[in-house]
Amino acid sequence: MPESKIKMLVLSLTGKCNFACRYCYAADHDKQIMLAETAIKAVRLAAQSGERFVIQFSGGEPLLNFDCLKAVVQYATDNKLLADLQLQTNASLLTDDIAVFLFKNKVAIGISMDGKPAMNDKLRLTSHGDGASNAILHGLEILKRNNIAVGLTCVVTSENVSRLPEVVDFSYYLGNIRKIGFDILRGQGRGTALQPPPANELHQVMQLVYERAEQLAKLTGYRIIFAQKERVDLLACHAACEFGHCYAMNKQAAFVDSAGDIYACSSLVGNSEFYIGNVDDGIDKSLLNKTSIAIKDYMLFCRSCKDFKLCGGGCFSRWYGTGDRGPHLSECALKRASIAAAQSSNNNCH
Repeated sequence: MPESKIKMLVLSLTGKCNFACRYCYAADHDKQIMLAETAIKAVRLAAQSGERFVIQFSGGEPLLNFDCLKAVVQYATDNKLLADLQLQTNASLLTDDIAVFLFKNKVAIGISMDGKPAMNDKLRLTSHGDGASNAILHGLEILKRNNIAVGLTCVVTSENVSRLPEVVDFSYYLGNIRKIGFDILRGQGRGTALQPPPANELHQVMQLVYERAEQLAKLTGYRIIFAQKERVDLLACHAACEFGHCYAMNKQAAFVDSAGDIYACSSLVGNSEFYIGNVDDGIDKSLLNKTSIAIKDYMLFCRSCKDFKLCGGGCFSRWYGTGDRGPHLSECALKRASIAAAQSSNNNCH
């Protein structure tokens, strides 16, 4: 029997990055390059169950180690693995050849951008300290001219929360954004230097975000998906389970750093409490169970919330970064605004 059923395998192809974003939670990750041999060992481990799983290429900036990414894609293809491939990138290193390779091999692409250029440049910087928007937009233009649609992740802090409706406007302007996800600031790495958005302000702004999205959907004839609303709909239809997003809690996650060590969550790499094994020896069941039980215990407060059924539960690593035991108020505000928007759209099940 396989040691575990991994549904989310995250490969940190390198801890290096050509950006120096002010909130980066991975800033302290190992800077070495992951060997293809290490990555393939991890993929074999995840594929043991024979069930479908996700391989997400992450970092640092994963395109700094594109050869390793190609090796994993080739291995998955040659062995006909039931794997969904995803890439989270800052887009700055994309070329036409890379874009075509990703599209041809069905690698879904996620890009990070935190607002229009003027706002984005305050949070996302190059390693030289300059605003990163031009580099990101260059990559997005390469994808667009190759007819490749992408998802956009926006990290929300106290500094850009009031400008979130602009993210919707800009996504429609770009033309090839098909999904937007809002990610509340995490308290790991450089994230300790910034503040999360105030809960009341975030709730009010998110109402404006969804109103603006509805207006633009009617004007353009196509609708951008919002990750938070999509999850509400899935929970309403019983197509997703409680804490289904928390693969660590469900003993289904493996975040592999460039050296081959495995952690339960990408936000907690380097924290010995969440170390669960390595690619050579596999996942330690006792460590896996210990981590799962601890996360479940920490997150019990969610189950007493009236919105739990349509929220599905909070993010443990975001709570862990605050040092407080209890709900992360900003995340709760984001989810409650998304629940209200989903219910008003009448798209979810009852």
